[in-house]
Amino acid sequence: MSNGILMEMTIEDVRAFGPEVVAIGIGSVEPHGPVLPYGTDHWQCDAVVRRAVILANEQDARVLMYPTLPIGNNVNFKAFPFACRIGVQTLMHVILDIISALEEDGIRKIALFDGHGGNTDTIRATMRAHVGRNRPGEGAFVCLVSYPSALSKPPLVEDVSDHGGESETSRMLHLREDLVRKDKFDVFPWGQKPAVEALAGEGVYFVKPWHLHIPASAGGDVRKASAEKGKGLIDGAAEHLGRLLVQLSKTPWSETFPYES
Repeated sequence: MSNGILMEMTIEDVRAFGPEVVAIGIGSVEPHGPVLPYGTDHWQCDAVVRRAVILANEQDARVLMYPTLPIGNNVNFKAFPFACRIGVQTLMHVILDIISALEEDGIRKIALFDGHGGNTDTIRATMRAHVGRNRPGEGAFVCLVSYPSALSKPPLVEDVSDHGGESETSRMLHLREDLVRKDKFDVFPWGQKPAVEALAGEGVYFVKPWHLHIPASAGGDVRKASAEKGKGLIDGAAEHLGRLLVQLSKTPWSETFPYES
């Protein structure tokens, strides 16, 4: 039986598999400080979706893993070199085109996994645009899981960082230890605070210039990172996504999906 990884399947495999759900990772390629490679978000996103799909299919689901998208929205990092990015409208059109193609292939259930915080608002807007172009009950059902919400074991991380810190370093030690610069482990400082005090609190959103927020393109103490912690974090996220994929696969399609008919 196929494991559901499209990139590894033949056309005969796909036809015999008859997928019910398609899972798509949306990542990023960007600087992660002196310790981690530019591909950190991509590697993590791809690994979580792959493990989740395999776990789901081991439970008799029929989930197909679409190729992970490596480049997304990344205006926060424009001051750093080669922060790969496409525009908001471009990413929206790419995702909408993929959804349309999957609908033409008969797919009615799609799960998106967001591996980069800069993508989230665009993906949510895209989902609204997708629903808006269809009559009620028509078009594929699309849902989104974001990486932070999928981390079922946050106590594993001792020093919380929103970029390039202990958590991401641990995950990369587990996934691609060969790319982690252990000789550069350190405490990476946070940058300037907003002069407008209210912007530092909750309930106000603005697009942070990350060269001011985290001057090294990574922040926090990475010295307590470990491959063991990374495995727990990746596996926890994969289990979270995998449970969703199983339920999506095994719930029959109807015009009222995902609600009871």
